Amino acid sequence: MPDSQPKSQIELLDFGSETPPARLSYAERVVHDGVGVSRCTLQPNLGTEIGATQFTVAIHEGTPFQMEWRLPEMRETERRRIVSGDLHINPGDRPIFQRWTSSPRILVIAMEQAFIKQIVGEAFDGKELELRTQIGIRDPVIEGMAAAWRRELVERGAGGRLYAEGLGSALTVHVFRAYGDGLSRSPPVIGGLGALRLRRVVDYIEAHLADDISLRDLAAQAGLSTHHFGEAFKASTETSPHRYLVERRILRAKELLLGAEQSIAEIAISVGFASHSHFTDNFRKLTGTTPSRFRIDRT
Repeated sequence: MPDSQPKSQIELLDFGSETPPARLSYAERVVHDGVGVSRCTLQPNLGTEIGATQFTVAIHEGTPFQMEWRLPEMRETERRRIVSGDLHINPGDRPIFQRWTSSPRILVIAMEQAFIKQIVGEAFDGKELELRTQIGIRDPVIEGMAAAWRRELVERGAGGRLYAEGLGSALTVHVFRAYGDGLSRSPPVIGGLGALRLRRVVDYIEAHLADDISLRDLAAQAGLSTHHFGEAFKASTETSPHRYLVERRILRAKELLLGAEQSIAEIAISVGFASHSHFTDNFRKLTGTTPSRFRIDRT
């Protein structure tokens, strides 16, 4: 028999606002220009149509709970036990009826509609897209990506805009390729950036090592879309734009460490790292030693 549940009040959560929605509380939160990740605890919900103003991927991290939901195209309410690792994908501004009685803990990746529209338009040749809402699914690709998002929370967004936008772009393309209707991905970029474009990008990075560079900034130097730039850059350098930026920052830091004019904390900021600890972590990963030990051994 069709579910006779009456139509509920609609709530749209705004994960881009610094003020948490009344429906949830933030434990941790990082946002870079419309691409954000947060760890939240939801209040019990006895039956409401809930959505978000952003495109969201929510991954359950707490104890199992019973959830009920009904998509707009469904006549009956679905019921399922949600466990850690189950995830929900929902395009922005598409509320669905939901009900639960516990206080679920979730990791939410939220991206503004303008960012999604740009990445999808570039990746799928400007096609009109329809994304199906997914509730309580398992996706090993997204779960693998979630590790990087969790690390950004732990490091309080130390990766910066370029890293967040790169993560968001990869997640967006995967979601629309896996769950979008009538889509086929455009062919990958072949041949890289070319010598002149690559030189412009490299020169820009060298001149802005201390800045919070975005994918849009670098793509503009190459005269490409942000999505195609990322693929072309990797084809040319065999590394991602963010990884290349970190490597160049560490190289500049090594040069500065050979002098005695600046403290390690001052060097960290001058080459674009968010903090002394973030600089030290990245320096150790790439060199096998700490900045202080590097300085002592060479002076």
